[in-house]
Amino acid sequence: MSLSNWLLPLTTRWLVPMFLLLVALAALSLRYGHEMDQAEASVMAEETLRLRERLNTEQTRLDRQASLGRDLLFRRVVGGLGLHSGIEHALLLDQRGRVLASLSRRDLGLPIEKVMERMNGADLALRQVLTRPSSKVIEVERFGDAPILTGLVPIETGDRLVVVVNASRSLAVRRAGVQSELMREGLVMLATAALLAVLLHLIWFRRAERLAQALGEMGAGHLSVRTGISGRDELALIGAQADRMAERLSADRERLRKMKQVVDRSPLVVIEWRNAPGWPVSYVSDSLRLWGYAPVDLMEGRIQYNDLFHPDDVQRVNAEIAHYFAHGPDEYQQEYRLRCADGSWVWVDDRTALERNEAGEVVRISGILLDITVQKEAQLAQQAQAQTLRLFYELPFIGMAISSTADKRWLQVNDRLCEILGYPREELLELPWTDITHPDDLKPNLNLFDDLSAGRIDSYGMQKRFVRKNGEVVDTEINVRPLRNPDGSILHLFTTVQDITDRLRANAQLSEQMDRLARAEALARLGSWTFDPDTQQGWWSSQMFHNLGLDPSDGAPDFEGFLERLHPDDRAIVAADMQHMTRGESVGDVVFRTNPAHGEVRWFQGTVRRQERDVSQLPLYTGTMLDITPVKQAEELLRRTNEALEQRVKERTAQLSDANHELEAFSYTVSHDLRAPLRGIDGYSQLLLEEYGPQLDDEGRHFVERVRAGVSQMSELISDLLDYSHLDRRTMGSDAVEVQSLIERLLELFAPDIERHGVEVVQQVEPLTLRLDREGLKLALRNLIGNALKFSGSGSAPRIEIGVSQRGQSCLIWVKDNGVGFDMQYHDRIFGIFQRLHRAEDYPGTGVGLALVSKAVQRMGGRVWAQSELGQGATFYLEFPV
Repeated sequence: MSLSNWLLPLTTRWLVPMFLLLVALAALSLRYGHEMDQAEASVMAEETLRLRERLNTEQTRLDRQASLGRDLLFRRVVGGLGLHSGIEHALLLDQRGRVLASLSRRDLGLPIEKVMERMNGADLALRQVLTRPSSKVIEVERFGDAPILTGLVPIETGDRLVVVVNASRSLAVRRAGVQSELMREGLVMLATAALLAVLLHLIWFRRAERLAQALGEMGAGHLSVRTGISGRDELALIGAQADRMAERLSADRERLRKMKQVVDRSPLVVIEWRNAPGWPVSYVSDSLRLWGYAPVDLMEGRIQYNDLFHPDDVQRVNAEIAHYFAHGPDEYQQEYRLRCADGSWVWVDDRTALERNEAGEVVRISGILLDITVQKEAQLAQQAQAQTLRLFYELPFIGMAISSTADKRWLQVNDRLCEILGYPREELLELPWTDITHPDDLKPNLNLFDDLSAGRIDSYGMQKRFVRKNGEVVDTEINVRPLRNPDGSILHLFTTVQDITDRLRANAQLSEQMDRLARAEALARLGSWTFDPDTQQGWWSSQMFHNLGLDPSDGAPDFEGFLERLHPDDRAIVAADMQHMTRGESVGDVVFRTNPAHGEVRWFQGTVRRQERDVSQLPLYTGTMLDITPVKQAEELLRRTNEALEQRVKERTAQLSDANHELEAFSYTVSHDLRAPLRGIDGYSQLLLEEYGPQLDDEGRHFVERVRAGVSQMSELISDLLDYSHLDRRTMGSDAVEVQSLIERLLELFAPDIERHGVEVVQQVEPLTLRLDREGLKLALRNLIGNALKFSGSGSAPRIEIGVSQRGQSCLIWVKDNGVGFDMQYHDRIFGIFQRLHRAEDYPGTGVGLALVSKAVQRMGGRVWAQSELGQGATFYLEFPV
């Protein structure tokens, strides 16, 4: 078993202390070896110096004794050497090799060979020194690696003094001192290593173990667990991130649950198919139950999706799918009918997306199904209505035509018009209507035509005369209305023509009768009367009798009889007016009702006019009694309608409040629940790249990077959508905003991008303070500056210009770049949500930024527009009232 295999199962809490211990032991070992080598070298150098000094002294003494010829003194000198520490042998040899003096008396007089035989070769150092050639100086050498020194001292008489010194004891004493010192240092080092290990365990490993346990429980799904690690070190930061991750995952899980409920409650059916015969379903949302099916029936194959197609749609739908599979696109839309569980049919709008493998084969099919039965039935009804209109166009009692505004020619006419004008259809389509208009009517007609073309009127009608093919003149009444293009310009003119010749003739015959009946028509449902206070006599028209339900043959009733026909609650008012008339006083108008005892209650408005006469006579009174029952009924109906409308307003207000609460809940779900899984995906994909990146091939790493790019784009899209929805709901403030200061803060925010791309920023900002919503203006400017940096950053000399100036009662703010620009025909499109003019691969973004700008400026009471040319950059303008 290798060391790596043995170390792998160990945790860091054991590896670090072991590593510290090994380092301490290694350091001690190196120090021990070095100190021992130093001690040995020092001891041997000292012993060599001491021996050389001693031998110099003994040489001097021996030379002096040799000159006196005193052998006994030789023995004393040599024997005295035995008193010195470490000297094991000391022999004085004559020239023949006999021992003259020795530390042992047994060696005296013996040849050195005998002495060495008695040693049995045990002392190799002595043998080594005796084999040396004679020298005239003292020689001191070390015997090999052993702590033994040999000395050879020449004597003037030719004799030699041989000395062997064993320095083991001195070396042992020195080494013992070194070992004692190293032992103390080792204990201190080991204690330090142990203390470090304990501190690491307390402040790192134990907290790391707690973090690992918490992460393990989080990974097991216990998202309520928290690490509980405090501090500012890496573990504390990791613990804080883990806690936040657990909170996000917990929120994600709750949000996913709610989102699933939202999907299941929505009218949309989310579905995935496998690419196999019959289109087997691998997933379908619970909203499928709207059509009477359980999702498990399709996913387990008890019902084949292909069997639900309407027989008239099966061949078409499968042929379209085969075409999309073979040639694309991978996102397409279909409309077809599906059979519900109760046997009815629904029209479905199918938005399908295909996912292919590297070989281009379809591996997964996902779709969103929307019930469009109501819209489809409306479309079919519209087609039927168009057919009806075509039939109506050919009705025989009115002439109809479509004409051109350019050359005034007939483009289309019906049979009735041909009959009225007396021309065949082919000839009439070759003629402008001006050629067959009566000369006296042509100029008024052209004046009206010019007013319509110039937009001064929306339509016109007139009586005019046409000249038939046979020369006869026909009187007509025409009505002209324009058919307009989306830009407001006139495409064609639609004209109706009625032959009024007979009507004009009848009108001429009835004119005399109409004059006689004018007063009767004016007094329709209006009775009239007169009263003379002097004679107390009055006159009633026949309508007066009819209004009160009386017979004219009975004559006008008296006052009492008249009052009896009135409602009891209104008699006092009318009676008072009648008394005023008898005295010749002024009388006002009055409203009263009839007596319900005589039938249906009717409402009347009485109007009285006083006509002054001779001074001797009281004024003459003339009056009318108008039946205003329909008006009163309308007023009553209006009152009830208003009450009903007020009730409906209250109900709709409550519904709107509930809808706003639901929208706020949905916004909360999107902002907090939908973002959290994205952050989880982003975090885990980052961990996947960091921890397992070397194990992935290039394609795997590419897939992970695509996932991270998609998560980033999805997060930006959610943020933009939330900003867009918040703009409609939140109340716009009225803050005093210093525009220059706001622009400076935004440029500081974009400083990294400006520096990275080397963008030149030019400011032409006048010091202005606007009173509007600060956050709204900040949002608009941030998006415009971000767009300018994005679309100009790829140029060789990117440059943006930001300007603010006051023009009259308005403040104009502009952001200009020298980027790619755009075609002005797409000007209105760029301010729509999700509208993009460039590919996301070239210029990243969500397509919501300019929509946010437009919405924010609109909410603040301003306006936004742009000017651009392709390749020449773009300038966006914001205008606000000062």
